[in-house]
Amino acid sequence: MTFAAPTNLVPAQESTPAPEVASFNVKAGLAQMLKGGVIMDVINVEQALIAEAAGACAVMALERVPADIRKNGGVARMSDPRMIREIINAVSIPVMAKVRIGHIVEAQIIESLGVDYIDESEVLTPADESNHINKHDYKVPFVCGCKNL
Repeated sequence: MTFAAPTNLVPAQESTPAPEVASFNVKAGLAQMLKGGVIMDVINVEQALIAEAAGACAVMALERVPADIRKNGGVARMSDPRMIREIINAVSIPVMAKVRIGHIVEAQIIESLGVDYIDESEVLTPADESNHINKHDYKVPFVCGCKNL
């Protein structure tokens, strides 16, 4: 009996490399740059440009106010990726976006868009309250907003 190597496998040299991650010191240093500045919540490019012109140190891209979404019985999810990308392309200041607690795929999508910071946010409807995202798996630093200290 002879053995034939399978032809449908990807050769080892062409495999996808493991994702790169930034060191904790790099991520913490980037977040420190926001200290003392104003981060404005914006829902479109026009508001992002106004925030930038007014001196905001960063903008948080939101489709709608999460509290209003929940009040009306909806699920507050990450914002539309198209809207986030439009804001990124329009301003020169850092752009942040929120993801639901425990929603790894939302964080991967947001990171792939090129945001400067991710907020795993308790103001959005949690996907998994017990298991938060492992922030060390991402190149993009995470920030933390909260409802109550």
